[in-house]
Amino acid sequence: LPIRLLVDMLQCRAMRLARSIAIRSIISLPHCWTTGSCAGRNEHFRPSSTLAEARLDGTSPNDAGGVASPNGVVGVTSPDSSTGGRQRCQRLKSLREEYHVVSAIDGFLALGLVQHAQPHFNQYRREGHQFDVGLYNKLLFGWAEKNKRIRATLLLGSMSADGVEPNFSTYAAMLVLCGRTKDWEMAEKMIKVIEQKGYNIKHVLHQGELSQSQCSSILEVLNQFNIQFERPPHPHLLYPRVVRGLYDCNTAAAKNDPSKQSALPNPPLRGLDTSVLEKNVKRQFDIELQGHENIPSIIKPKSSDGKKGLVDITDMKLEWKKALSEALQKDAEESQYTLEAIEAGTLLPRSIPRYFPFMGLLSPEEWADILIEEIVVKVMEQSEGLPVTYVGTVLKDFVWNKCVIKQLEARGAISKCWSMYQQYLDYLVSENSSKLMAREFWNDLSNSLVLQGSLQFDIRSWPTTVQTLIAGTLLQRLIETAKIPANFSHPNGKTIPAFYHVYQFEEFKKTGYITAHPHVIKMVRRHFTMSESSHFRMSATILPMLIPPKPWTSVTNGGYFVSPGSIVRCYSDSYQHQLLLEQAENLGAVYDALNYVGSCPWRVNTKILDLAVNVFNNGGNDELQIPSVKEIPFEEPLEPPPSGKGEAEAMVQWAIKVREKRKQRRVLQKIHRESYSLWMDMLYKLSMANHYRDDVFWLPHNLDFRGRAYPVPPHVTHLSSDVGRSLLKFGVGYPLGKKGLDWLKIHIVNLHGGLKKAPLQKRLERANEMLPAILESADRPMDGKQWWQTSDDPWQTLACCMEIASAIRSGSPEDFVSSIPVHQDGSCNGPQHYAALGRDVWGARQVNLLPQDHPEDLYAAVASLVEEKRRRDAMNGHHEASVLEGKIHRKVVKQTVMTVVYGVTRVGGRLQIAKQLHGTIPDKELFSCANYVVGCVFESLREMFTNARQIQDWLTESARKICRAGKPVEWVTPLGLPVVQPYHKRSTIKVKTNLQQIQLVNHCDTSHPPDVMKQKNAIPPNFVHSLDSTHMMLTALHCQRAGVTFVAVHDSYWTHACSVDLMNKLCREQFVALHSEPLLSDLGELFEAKFGGLKYKDKENEIQTCSFMDTLPSTGDLELKKVLESTYFFS
Repeated sequence: LPIRLLVDMLQCRAMRLARSIAIRSIISLPHCWTTGSCAGRNEHFRPSSTLAEARLDGTSPNDAGGVASPNGVVGVTSPDSSTGGRQRCQRLKSLREEYHVVSAIDGFLALGLVQHAQPHFNQYRREGHQFDVGLYNKLLFGWAEKNKRIRATLLLGSMSADGVEPNFSTYAAMLVLCGRTKDWEMAEKMIKVIEQKGYNIKHVLHQGELSQSQCSSILEVLNQFNIQFERPPHPHLLYPRVVRGLYDCNTAAAKNDPSKQSALPNPPLRGLDTSVLEKNVKRQFDIELQGHENIPSIIKPKSSDGKKGLVDITDMKLEWKKALSEALQKDAEESQYTLEAIEAGTLLPRSIPRYFPFMGLLSPEEWADILIEEIVVKVMEQSEGLPVTYVGTVLKDFVWNKCVIKQLEARGAISKCWSMYQQYLDYLVSENSSKLMAREFWNDLSNSLVLQGSLQFDIRSWPTTVQTLIAGTLLQRLIETAKIPANFSHPNGKTIPAFYHVYQFEEFKKTGYITAHPHVIKMVRRHFTMSESSHFRMSATILPMLIPPKPWTSVTNGGYFVSPGSIVRCYSDSYQHQLLLEQAENLGAVYDALNYVGSCPWRVNTKILDLAVNVFNNGGNDELQIPSVKEIPFEEPLEPPPSGKGEAEAMVQWAIKVREKRKQRRVLQKIHRESYSLWMDMLYKLSMANHYRDDVFWLPHNLDFRGRAYPVPPHVTHLSSDVGRSLLKFGVGYPLGKKGLDWLKIHIVNLHGGLKKAPLQKRLERANEMLPAILESADRPMDGKQWWQTSDDPWQTLACCMEIASAIRSGSPEDFVSSIPVHQDGSCNGPQHYAALGRDVWGARQVNLLPQDHPEDLYAAVASLVEEKRRRDAMNGHHEASVLEGKIHRKVVKQTVMTVVYGVTRVGGRLQIAKQLHGTIPDKELFSCANYVVGCVFESLREMFTNARQIQDWLTESARKICRAGKPVEWVTPLGLPVVQPYHKRSTIKVKTNLQQIQLVNHCDTSHPPDVMKQKNAIPPNFVHSLDSTHMMLTALHCQRAGVTFVAVHDSYWTHACSVDLMNKLCREQFVALHSEPLLSDLGELFEAKFGGLKYKDKENEIQTCSFMDTLPSTGDLELKKVLESTYFFS
């Protein structure tokens, strides 16, 4: 036998002997786990537990590599504040590395292989790593499911040795074990420990994330001791100051006093067919459980013989699936053999393939289906292929969702969600107003069905290392198994690989790509352009919902029914923000705002859709923003290089010509790729809109890391281009009322763009003047005078033309039911917030915070100041000022003014202005003139927004101090949402896969220092974005109270035409309420409490101490309440 196998067998025998010794020794251990003492490391328990945990893994604690720390633990690093001060071992320095291990343990537990998860866990505990109590609890539940009393007891005892404090869920896991083994003596001891810890045993079913079977086991214990379980009392939530008055009537104290409660209008579902909604519940559940939906393409087939291409590609995909699933089945059988050998003691745990716990979560057929349908199709669409790292990201989105859904189904959470939604739907369509928010109603429903288990499930999203490992394994099998005929005339002859692994050099980096054979790409394109039944397979998590979304009740529970999600879109491997969200005490107002925005029903505007599809299928139209594919023209081959002697000069000229040809070719290829990408995006939009043309649907929302709200579905959404927005209208319409038609007319003028800065009365007069053109556009959009095509937003203008025409021709415009959204946009919303923060009177006037007869134009005002400075300088002989005579206007400075508040630097501003000046002045003067203009723009803005610029400087300087002290900048929004900037120094990690070694780059690794430059440049825009998101949420909450439909695209608020005046009033009131809070002083106090006293080095390399309140900027004399009278604040 091989020497290595002999050694492994001997080690396995020793491990089995050590395990039996450990099991016998645990019987004689003192019952320290029943005393509840877990302060530090229990020295009385430590030797035995250390021996036991080592022997369970089969190795000695001294075998672990690494450098011993001063306290004797191998490879231990200092405690990490981002994880609650837990000790970290050398191999798990970052959260990404830790969550790779946790993901593997979760995988073993999902497969019911806790006996293989425990050694994986012990391996890092032996090196001194402190895992979170939640991971101990998962392992305890795993041993409880196996009825392994001694293993669970051993693990519980080790918590004391590791300095990990058990929580209520820990004892709940032990009660599950007692219920399954009928060990009433242990159960009685557990109940006593629970009472000693101050927990209420009657509330145990409401603690932790219990499955349906676990609840049954605990209930059996409670019944054995005649204990009646109870629902815990409603927690007393202390809402943020800015919304405390709104929630006073719905606090826990008012629950038992109906007189103190006020009714909340239900979401806008009036007029919807409830029978259709009930049918759609089943349809939505089926889509999410399946994980995808087939969306038919809207492309017209070019010829009737396209079925040949369809048959070819379909047959090929079936053959690839079969071959791939057979190869994966062999891998699964080998992995199963390895596990059996480990359990039999003939192999060590390290023999398990690194990919096994993840690859075992789905069947080979499921893996093959996902890879072929989701990845291979995308590879075949791209002539240059896809990067292997991108394949991992796409795979993770599909695979991880499917794995979580399967586990939820096994735990009974799917059936509970189904029964809950039936009652939730009754709540939504009820004609009686409710006194509970959707979030509160859902929580009460969940608590009333506690015996069906918890909907919550603690499973971390897979880090990039896991998804890359899976991608490499699957792609290697794909390349080995997917074949095509070398000659399609003889399909049974020789075969060649259908896919290849190649390397491409990009900016001195070698990147691995998976690419398809050219024959495969031709088949796919023929399939899309010639087939009558081609379709796209879309993931369930990018589709609109056919029923109102599940309300957000926690940071990981809301939106789609069973598909996992997070309330905040964090960067890849950015776990610090997720931890801060989980620690946040009360995000109820944030949940409620998102729930209301997501409860708005939508329909497809079929008239616009049909016109857009017709334009798309007839080659597109760039002026109407419907793209076409820019084909690469045929290129004549180059003449051969000169071959005669003495042709050196000719060879040089030939080489130059070749280089220029290749450069032109690269430019053309770039244009082709970009146009094809835009074409595919439009194809997705139109195909999906056509698929939902007869349905009412909803768009669940979540947030970015700053708190800005976004719809989760990316294709059919109001946060889109002009075409995408024009395809949507509200699912429920309302009569226009007295002023609704006027608002539609003002809206169409705003969309057209010509008089957007004119007073409202002039806009209305302009609309009345253009009424014949509006009606003609509605009647003959494609063969008339086409006035709508002269608009800045032509498709939305056409939709509004049709709505106005229908209202006028209805005979009674006031009674006409309108469903077209009317927008009210903030006037330079970023500067508005900074002007309010600094109480700048002059700046506030320029951004329409003060009441005026006509709207001010900030860009024109800045251009006027710059021109005035230029004129003075020209008179004094300034060269650049003289060159720029007649060249300064609004368009030159607009982009720079717009982005200054969002942190643009002088270099960035110079490039923006140079782009506008290009072609108007000599190229040799471009740099100096642009540099001169950007200086004038910055100086003008500082004059207008004196205090606002001081605030930006203070934010930047504060961020610099914090980052030099080694911390990322973080703050809390006025609604309690924690924000942390995820910009850190570049870190790399190498992942070795079956296909290639991949180096992953991460800029969000908290184990690396913050990126000072990015952090300080980003805080001015990020802070103001967190304020504008807070303003939007406040407006949404008060619109819900007033029964007004409300959705938003950041600083553009949408509602029905009949509700514009009321929404405007609420919008202004909430802006005043927000900025009446001491926002700057609150931020300074938060910085002082979290970072005050930290040491950092200044530019002179001298040690300084962080302080913030002493440099807090002063404010001006702006009277905020005047915003309530400003007509053009939002208009």
